[in-house]
Amino acid sequence: MVRYWLLAFVAGLAVSLVLTEDNDFVDVCFGPEDERPPHCEFIDFDDVFQSSSADIKFNWSHITKLAISNKRIIGIPSSMFTSLPNLESFVVLNSLFYREIDPNSFLDCNKLNHVEITGTNITLLEAHLFPRTPSLRYLLLHHNRLSEIKHDAFEFLGELEELNLSYNNLTRLPSGVFHKLRKLRTLDLNHNQLIVLTVDSWFPPEGTATMTYLDASYNAIVDMAWSDIAVRKVNLKYNNLTSVQLSGNCSEFHASHNAITHFAIGQHCNLEKLYLAHNRIQGFDWLQRCAGTLRSLDISHNVQQKSTDFLNLKQITALNIECTNITINYKTLHDLRSLRFLDISYNNLKRIDMENLTSQRLLERLMVSGNPIANISIASIKRNFPSLRTLGIYDLPWNSTSLSIAIDDLKKHEIQPYIRSDYLFDDSKCPLKVVPTLGNEVDHELPDSDISLLKQVPAADKTAEYVVIALLVCMVLGLLGKLFIDSRYFPVLFKERIQRRSSISHESLVSCDLTS
Repeated sequence: MVRYWLLAFVAGLAVSLVLTEDNDFVDVCFGPEDERPPHCEFIDFDDVFQSSSADIKFNWSHITKLAISNKRIIGIPSSMFTSLPNLESFVVLNSLFYREIDPNSFLDCNKLNHVEITGTNITLLEAHLFPRTPSLRYLLLHHNRLSEIKHDAFEFLGELEELNLSYNNLTRLPSGVFHKLRKLRTLDLNHNQLIVLTVDSWFPPEGTATMTYLDASYNAIVDMAWSDIAVRKVNLKYNNLTSVQLSGNCSEFHASHNAITHFAIGQHCNLEKLYLAHNRIQGFDWLQRCAGTLRSLDISHNVQQKSTDFLNLKQITALNIECTNITINYKTLHDLRSLRFLDISYNNLKRIDMENLTSQRLLERLMVSGNPIANISIASIKRNFPSLRTLGIYDLPWNSTSLSIAIDDLKKHEIQPYIRSDYLFDDSKCPLKVVPTLGNEVDHELPDSDISLLKQVPAADKTAEYVVIALLVCMVLGLLGKLFIDSRYFPVLFKERIQRRSSISHESLVSCDLTS
């Protein structure tokens, strides 16, 4: 009898927990008119949303923000916001809609300027969404399941400044979808399935003159229909672009991790930052058109078949030419006198000729990792780059002793060694990487003060290594021997114990098996 009462109690507790976890309540505050509400009450969304418009007469005049999270929402009644005359922000997070958003749900929201609906199951944005919301400036619809947007969905959002449609299932956007968004500054389309970036047809004839940021990264874009890129910052990384024609007033362009083989610059270049890493571009002569403005350039992992130089690019302060098969001679970097950051890693460089880097007196960070450089004179590096603060030296063919002494030498010259902690496990994808063969590690060139110390170290280090290896081998052999003996004789011993009626009972054997 007691057992049945316990089962009933546990079942009731479980049901109560489920109902508590999956309730449809929302926190709202209300009180007498013209008086700030003293406390919050719970209003059942199902009751509110299924009732008639005459039933919703709560005094919510003091509420400026309404947030709903982890609820089941039947629908948003058209008269709901008439009870919220001062509402400025409406947020729905991780909730389930039983119907798509009704275009008439947001009538007469004169002060509403922020709407965020994210983590829901909505798939469609109907025509004339959010009518009569003259103050709406931020519309965030990310992390949903949107696959279709009507061409006039944003018809009444003339004051909108930010639109976020990222992390959805959009494959295309209809022509004219953003024609009325003449004040739009930020458009986020990342992590969708867009194939063509038809910006010219999305926006009005005057284009994207007011926009400062467009993010369409992590899509499947293969082509762009964009005649004049006037957006200040554009992010198109991780797509399938093969050709780019860049013209307009764009100052920051990201197109890394595509398949670009052809890149062209218009007659007037305003680029300040250009990121084209992990593409297939051959030759960068077109960069001369941006000589007066370009300050940051990343063309790493574009393996070159012919020599490349960066003449006349005197404004550049950051240059990444990792894994480009570049050959550094006197004129390659001669004009880059403002350079603060330089990455020449994984270029199969056998040595660093300081006479080819005499112009970089302001250099603060230098990366030479992944090159088969036999040795580096830290003292000469410090003389050549008096402002140097960081030197990247990971994945070099040096043994552990040489590397540790080089690190100490760098610290003596107030240079911080940069060594990626994961480079041993996250192997470089550069095809120019030189794989060192066992036993071919070289010693680092040391200052005279450390040579005598180094001569005394190898013997002790080698002896310690041999002792550790011998101990490990002995342990492995011992374990293998024990396993062999146990596998051969344990069944016999176990059988003899059973026959002799040992103290090991059947129950204890079962419990041991269960424990194991």
